[in-house]
Amino acid sequence: ITYGELWARARAVASGLRAVGIARGDSVALMLRTEPGFFSAFFGVLLAGAVPVPIYPPTRSARLEEYAARQVKILDNARARLLVTFPEVQRVAGLLRARVPSLRGATTLARLTSAPLLAPPTIGADDPALIQYTSGSTGDPKGVLLSHANLLANIRALGQVLGLRP
Repeated sequence: ITYGELWARARAVASGLRAVGIARGDSVALMLRTEPGFFSAFFGVLLAGAVPVPIYPPTRSARLEEYAARQVKILDNARARLLVTFPEVQRVAGLLRARVPSLRGATTLARLTSAPLLAPPTIGADDPALIQYTSGSTGDPKGVLLSHANLLANIRALGQVLGLRP
């Protein structure tokens, strides 16, 4: 993915999110596979001024109830307003939506990227950037809200330790 492609795709996602009523500071859950679309969605949520909440997609149909129970806790805690997913798991998305009061809907990347392009809002260093959750292996998953400044400080520290240069 080139920077230009990522920017264009993320901007399309941001416009789609704003078109469906996602406002600055709203949490948007991303139940997507690790593939190029995830990055477009993640950065699109950021460009919209919203907060991405990545969750894993279901992997085993035999443990679907256990999966749903864990994800409901995360989505409810994050007060997720929208769930972005892929067509193969729309049924699971509907199950989650029915159990999370804040969740207004579920959609796919294809639906989001069909909206007209809008200018992204200005985002500050102290604005929320990401809610990162623990695995929940010893209890309910716990979320930590990270700002853009937090993420940039971490990236700079990693770059310095690894000796990365432009």
